[in-house]
Amino acid sequence: MQNNFVRFLRNTTGNTAIMFSLAAVPLMLGAGAAIDMVRANQARTILQAAADAAALAGASSGKTTDVALNKIVKDYVKTNGAEDVLTSVKKVKQSLDKTKRTFTVDIDGKLKTNFMLLGGISEMDISAKAEVNIGGNALEVALVLDNTASMNSEGRLDALKVAAKDLVKEVLSAKDTGAYVKVGIVPFSDYVNVGISNRTQSWINVPADSTTTQNICSTNYPDATSSNCHMETGSWNNDGVPTPYTYEVCDWVYGSPVTTCSDQTWNNTWNGCVGSRSSTLDTKIGSLATKYPGLQNTWCPQEVTLFDDNESALGSKIDAMVGSGNTYIPSGVLWGWNLLDSNAPLASAKTKTWMKSNGGTKSMVVMTDGDNTLSADYP
Repeated sequence: MQNNFVRFLRNTTGNTAIMFSLAAVPLMLGAGAAIDMVRANQARTILQAAADAAALAGASSGKTTDVALNKIVKDYVKTNGAEDVLTSVKKVKQSLDKTKRTFTVDIDGKLKTNFMLLGGISEMDISAKAEVNIGGNALEVALVLDNTASMNSEGRLDALKVAAKDLVKEVLSAKDTGAYVKVGIVPFSDYVNVGISNRTQSWINVPADSTTTQNICSTNYPDATSSNCHMETGSWNNDGVPTPYTYEVCDWVYGSPVTTCSDQTWNNTWNGCVGSRSSTLDTKIGSLATKYPGLQNTWCPQEVTLFDDNESALGSKIDAMVGSGNTYIPSGVLWGWNLLDSNAPLASAKTKTWMKSNGGTKSMVVMTDGDNTLSADYP
């Protein structure tokens, strides 16, 4: 009996399985914790965006009472999806500092864990804070809006339109206090559309519209026959979004070629699209002795909307946006900057001196779904 007990103690059979079983729990907990941390990071990003939007709306509203400001902030938290990604929103607090002329928004919430619960952590704290300067009696906002093809995926463009119109409505509500408030819109994709009415301006170089005629030859196979035809599926990147398509594949017997030639004519026209100036002016405004290049036979979104305070007109411009083309964010940001500047090329903004004397603020809000899919194409 004693010998059997000693052999039992010395037997190592099955140690690996036991050790793996013991290690499996912390390994699974660690992997699950990583998933929970990703969820937390996504929730924090959404919460911060909600705090930013709420702070900007509250600061520009002209409201001064805690009740009115808290309603604005809570509405923006709800509209921007914070309540959808959190288990609960524990605190929504705002602070108006009239001495420092700042408006601060603090949001605290809880996110229920899926895997960290195994380690005794059932919830994670998620918080966001945003602070903006209060401009006083004047505000100009340049809305730089992504109009690219990828915005057609997953309802992104529709969501952008809702957010942009909500922002316009909230910002323009400050007019009720007698404040000067204006909003302009810069849709962007590959390029920005400055409007064909600016064709003869001194800051842009647009080639004259023309027609081109060339003798073009093409080769056809009128006697071609096909067999074993079938459809196949491929995929191409549409502004970074994988897009499937189908095409027909056949075995062909072409026969004798026939070449025909004829004159073909096409128009070279300008639709308002403007490209980048050479580096380093591609990231600067001013210096208009170097002109912006007007690009012929090029598609770009609807033209820039200069500063306006007509909510209905601005909303119609936003509703009319369509997604097409690739993403080049610098084009939108640069023309948003041009819009905020009182000088040419757009010259619809108040001067810095006027804004300062009226306690004004100039702001740019960029709405986009991701990274650039293009680099600058210099002339």
